Amino acid sequence: MDLDRELNPQQTEAVLHEGGPLLVLAGAGSGKTRALTYRIAHLVLHRGIAPWNILAITFTNKAAEEMRLRVRRLLGTEKTGIWVGTFHATCARILRQHIERLGYRKNFVIYDTADQLRVIKSSLKRLRVDAKQVRPVAIQNLLDKAKNQGIDPALLVPQQSPTGRIIEEVVADYKRRLEEANALDFGDLIVLALRLFETCPDVRASYREKFHSILVDEYQDTNRAQHLLLQQIASEGGELCVVGDDDQSIYRWRGADVNNLLAFEKDFPGTRVIALEENYRSTQTILRAADAVARGNPNRRGKRLWTRNEVGDRLVYEETMTPDEEATSIAREIQRLATELDIPYRSIGVFFRTNAQSRPFEERFLLLRIPHAVIGTMRFYERAEVKDLLAYLRFLYNPDDSVSLLRILNQPLRGIGPTTQATLQAYADEQATSLWGGIEHALEKGILSGASRGRLERFQGLIRILNQGFENHGSPEILLKTVVAQTGYKTFLEGKEDGERRLENVEEFVHTASLFQAMEEEAPGRETLGAFLQRIALVSDIDQYEDRANCVSLMTLHCAKGLEFPVVFLTGMEDGILPHQRSYTSPEALAEERRLCYVGMTRAKKKLYMSRACYRSIYGERQQTDPSPFLASIPPDVIDFRDAEDEFDEIDDADPIGIDAGNGDSVLDYGESQLDRPPLPPMPSSGRKQTYRIGERVEHETLGIGTVRNVEGTGYKEKITVQFKVGKIRKLMVQVSPLKKSS
Repeated sequence: MDLDRELNPQQTEAVLHEGGPLLVLAGAGSGKTRALTYRIAHLVLHRGIAPWNILAITFTNKAAEEMRLRVRRLLGTEKTGIWVGTFHATCARILRQHIERLGYRKNFVIYDTADQLRVIKSSLKRLRVDAKQVRPVAIQNLLDKAKNQGIDPALLVPQQSPTGRIIEEVVADYKRRLEEANALDFGDLIVLALRLFETCPDVRASYREKFHSILVDEYQDTNRAQHLLLQQIASEGGELCVVGDDDQSIYRWRGADVNNLLAFEKDFPGTRVIALEENYRSTQTILRAADAVARGNPNRRGKRLWTRNEVGDRLVYEETMTPDEEATSIAREIQRLATELDIPYRSIGVFFRTNAQSRPFEERFLLLRIPHAVIGTMRFYERAEVKDLLAYLRFLYNPDDSVSLLRILNQPLRGIGPTTQATLQAYADEQATSLWGGIEHALEKGILSGASRGRLERFQGLIRILNQGFENHGSPEILLKTVVAQTGYKTFLEGKEDGERRLENVEEFVHTASLFQAMEEEAPGRETLGAFLQRIALVSDIDQYEDRANCVSLMTLHCAKGLEFPVVFLTGMEDGILPHQRSYTSPEALAEERRLCYVGMTRAKKKLYMSRACYRSIYGERQQTDPSPFLASIPPDVIDFRDAEDEFDEIDDADPIGIDAGNGDSVLDYGESQLDRPPLPPMPSSGRKQTYRIGERVEHETLGIGTVRNVEGTGYKEKITVQFKVGKIRKLMVQVSPLKKSS
């Protein structure tokens, strides 16, 4: 490797660092993955560290696959032996080897959020607690919050609350049910690995000895439990390198704690800090605008991004009357980019703050025949037919998994309805056994009779056949085909209205299983049903993003993290959407919203569009919106203000986004520091008469006297930019603002 030619000086410094902890502050688009992979290759090729003594932790499985591929190329081998994966995947791998030390069996299954919620509801029902009195989602949030912090959930139960005792009982029952099912939720993967290292010093010592070098990507998005785990596994004599960017910490709602990065030197004394500040992705204009937004946050690490890239086009900021007009305007601009500039659809990303905002874009894109894909909505593995087949596999792998058994008992329909299921579950609870154990016991003792007994005996026979197939080969692909054939699942789907589409999903699932062994890098023996199920359980939204199809990508800003597009549309730039109205509850939440805006802006390579709707229906009532306050941070000279086309004459009442948005007429507030800037050039008029002229004095009901600096649009779309004597610059809708001309 020719580091001088292939890396910049700061990247090279990070690659060559030896001894002691290393913190790499890597700005957006600064080549952090390149630095990480080159460091791994350097450790193997020039430092003599064996690949299996290296642990690399990434934030997503997609990032892990990319890192594996790059390392293989650098090392010139298909099999490296390096441990590469997410925190959850790494912990799951460790627990497969040692979880028996904690009282579990190795064939544990991993419950997703839907499974977790199902168990919580079952616990509430078992304890005869009204779901209206204690909401299942509230229990789920409490469990996740506690496990993200690495603490016992009981510590977060409100002791003085009347429902505190009830919550304690539900949490305890939930834990008991998971233990009975030999199941873990996502949080358990980290918490139990942490407990393993804390209670089994010999296991901790073995991994400290094994991992001579540990590298962690996206450290700003780690939670407290993951930070504690790293402290347990990193040896004092080993090398620890973490890479992160506090400006891109956007997962606080998942328990991420940016302080893990900000206080890293305190927790790991002797840390060396290297900043990667050269951006290779965006134009100078985009970078300048994004950097200005990021600087609005306090408590940032000292770094400033720069680039050798071209200056590039100015940002385009557009205001429309409604969300539907916003979507239509963006759709037509995409058509123009595709036809006039020959920009492929795959090069375009449309971002929004909440999933609900996608509705008008999907409708307009369908109407105008723009190929598109919505990322991060219904995951492939959450589709009903895939979940059904997964439940069969999980139950065959772990017969104590009552959640999966309840799903497949009557799927396809075999006459074992809710009443029979409830009776069987109650009997199993009485016998202090799993649901499957209760069914076998009931059949053996003759507890059941009549039609119910016959149906359960036939189901028992089906499971025996499937188990025989599992024992004979254990291949996920063959087992899936056996399940589909023996259960009659194909015939079951063919009888449904959308059967063809669902059968295609089944075929894709079988195909995924067939590729499993080819995708596995590790030594033979890991291509087991358990490893296959584990891989699926840990798939995230962004892991399913594919950029091969030539279509526009629609996604939330959270899903956009880690991606890049030549053209980006950042929509819904309104106060109450970005930042979200809930973020005003704390300075930390508001700061994260600003970082979220920064992340969206820095996904753009060549062109960045920002837009908002001036009116939005909030719970059926049209309200005027304010622009996002983040817009005020962007230097005006890098923005082109654009009006939507005048052909949008009707205001559409249909807007389902249920959020609270502040009223008012403030659009851009640049503050006193912007008063000396020259006025923005006037936008071209549509030919209709405008109410105001540049240079004219106006009086606002609350802001007082000001001077018109710019006039845009006509009729109900007429907007003026006014510089007020109080030190504010505001962009106002003429027809709705409390304005009058001043002499």
